[in-house]
Amino acid sequence: MATNSSWLELDDHQQFGNDRDNQELARLGKKQVLKRNFGFVSMLGFSCVVMTTWEGILILFTINFENGGYAGSVYGCLLVWAGTTAVYATMGELASMAPTSGGQYHWISFLAPRSSRKFLSYLIGWLTMIGWQAIVASGGYLCSSLIKGLVIMNHSTFKMKPWQSTLIYWASIFFAILVNTVISHLLPKIESFILILHILGFFAILVPLVYYAPHGNASDVFTLFLNRGHWQTQGLSFMVGVLGPTFSFLGADSAVHMSEEITNPSRNVPRAMMFSILLNGSLGFGILLATLFCLGDLETVLTSPTGYPFMAIFQQAVGFSGGAVTMASLLAILNICATISFVATASRMTWSFARDRGTPGWRWLSKV
Repeated sequence: MATNSSWLELDDHQQFGNDRDNQELARLGKKQVLKRNFGFVSMLGFSCVVMTTWEGILILFTINFENGGYAGSVYGCLLVWAGTTAVYATMGELASMAPTSGGQYHWISFLAPRSSRKFLSYLIGWLTMIGWQAIVASGGYLCSSLIKGLVIMNHSTFKMKPWQSTLIYWASIFFAILVNTVISHLLPKIESFILILHILGFFAILVPLVYYAPHGNASDVFTLFLNRGHWQTQGLSFMVGVLGPTFSFLGADSAVHMSEEITNPSRNVPRAMMFSILLNGSLGFGILLATLFCLGDLETVLTSPTGYPFMAIFQQAVGFSGGAVTMASLLAILNICATISFVATASRMTWSFARDRGTPGWRWLSKV
């Protein structure tokens, strides 16, 4: 009897939580139609994987290094991390007050002046929706180019044809859509698993990189600025290089667009956003320092035929192609996993905007 009583109490608690979440959504003028399958941990995994910060630091290493050098990369990363934290702290506060899948355009609708709120909300809705669609496209492109780089690591004379790159691009997008449709009910568990892979993959790369690679000196890492882009001033070069880490810190607001699928969203969405910034920022800054200290021969790294300096860094560090390919493969796998989350976020944003009649064909797009 005690066991049955415990189960009844648990069911009552879950029912109360669902009723409370539904009432909160109704207060915002929306009806609950999606299942709340996500919890805090799975949503934390979702946000972290969308951001892919330490992976992005490696993938886009050329941008910040050629426009800022060693020191520019370090201080640019810290600057972006601090700025992003401030932005998402504000967004977290807004999400705690109005946790809907619409996110930014919905907040604009009741925060902007009455005279312009409809126009601004509509504009932000389109910008946000198109932005997430573009992120899906960038995820597919990175999957394709990373796989191309892995092939070149094994066969240096290989030249991938454009149609082959395009085929891999569409295959990665199709795989992400497949996961989001056929086994969408497993998405919270998949995201929790990817979070584990995201963290373990970091150490699987960091440890051999730091252990095997020759180390540079701290003076270069923290004081040497470079302007390989030949901009007019070092300051301008630094600001251009900040684009690299900026891309790597994007995406924590993905939790906002999943607000109607997570329990207790007014609490869990802001927590997931802020914890993902803290966790991913720490991992990203750690891998950046390790990469700068273990850079090796600069020209060899920056002129790698793979198109990605981190692949040449891995090869120089471990000294044999098998280990380097394994390390680089982790980034390709995690980028494919991130594309799954990109598609999930973009689809929720599109659905939410269609529900508010903001898109052509909204009657069809808003159906669940």
